Amino acid sequence: MKFEKLIDRAKSQEPEAVLELFECYRPMIVSGSFDEAGRYDPDLQQELCHRFLIVLQKFDKSRALN
Repeated sequence: MKFEKLIDRAKSQEPEAVLELFECYRPMIVSGSFDEAGRYDPDLQQELCHRFLIVLQKFDKSRALN
């Protein structure tokens, strides 16, 4: 239940909730921020962060959390 409320708060653009949810997914974002040669790419990390925010707004919890 707590996760559902966190998603609701984040979708309402409550900064603390967005940050808390982002911190949950930070390890995946960081691990996806390396190019094919294994080099860290800050532009790729920025793109992943941007996509995280877009997906958060489009997320339909009624389809995902049943």
